[in-house]
Amino acid sequence: MEAPEKKAFEARTVIAIEHRGSHDEIGKVYHELREWAEENGAAVTDRGLTIFLSPPNEFDPASAVFEVCMPVQSAAKGDARVKVKELPACTVASVTVKGPYAQIPAHYTEMLAWLSAEGWEIDGPPREVYIKRPKADGSGDPGEFVTEIQFPIKG
Repeated sequence: MEAPEKKAFEARTVIAIEHRGSHDEIGKVYHELREWAEENGAAVTDRGLTIFLSPPNEFDPASAVFEVCMPVQSAAKGDARVKVKELPACTVASVTVKGPYAQIPAHYTEMLAWLSAEGWEIDGPPREVYIKRPKADGSGDPGEFVTEIQFPIKG
């Protein structure tokens, strides 16, 4: 893994579903959210991201708490399952990794150690932005997946 870089995360309006379950269910939740966006006229404007609400040191891939988000230009009113909310601007420590999702926990461990050694203070839950991901039907070469891992940081 390369050293993380600091970058600005701009505020954005998102539609979001909070979910408790297996890390493997993220794709299913994205599919549900995309269908909701189409049915409710919410224009998706950028790549989706997942915010992991379970602390990294307590993360259990079998029963994680996470929020799947899609940036939207405008959105219909949310409902009991889908929320419309604003993600605030912040500074993030960011690193881009290539390979299967099963390898991502090792990158988190490495990134957390690096942030601690460099004195970068974490200021919120980690996020994943999926740059190259499986197709809607779940197919694709996991060795070619590209994921950006972000940790909000102070300063």
